Amino acid sequence: MTAETDEGLLIALANTGHEASDELADPRSTRAWWAEVTGEPAQAEGDALDRLRAMRTFIRQLAWGNNGVVTEQVAAPPTELALRAEFDGDQVSLRPATAEASTDLISAAALTALIRAMARPGWARFKACRALDCGWVFVDTSRNGSRRWCDMGDCGNRAKGAAFRARARTAQ
Repeated sequence: MTAETDEGLLIALANTGHEASDELADPRSTRAWWAEVTGEPAQAEGDALDRLRAMRTFIRQLAWGNNGVVTEQVAAPPTELALRAEFDGDQVSLRPATAEASTDLISAAALTALIRAMARPGWARFKACRALDCGWVFVDTSRNGSRRWCDMGDCGNRAKGAAFRARARTAQ
């Protein structure tokens, strides 16, 4: 898995915590995940890991919103992360303002990617699966932008089957 685009990094981060595995569970697994995504080494620290997990939740909730799912309370991005802007030609990126903990660098990279992605016309196609027990984040590449589930064969079938059974019960 490589995060070559802003959306790719956001998807990689948002999809780190599913089912029994959580790539951000501890410093070791976070370092392994980041090396797999970018090929770069990282050091992971406690409080910075909490901020990175908060960023993951925030991104996932925004993606659910793009798919018409309203969550009870939208998480806020980690506000205790002090950032400074860095300019490189026509690119702007955010960096931690203080000592650069690697996990804070990851959060800053994710926030930079999020700002850039939200500014693009295709942002509405950045979605999370409507099955709340799933929540996989993806980019909707359907022609009309109406994709609702990560996989029609799994989450889509479960949702449509449940709707069919509910209609059948009310018809009886």
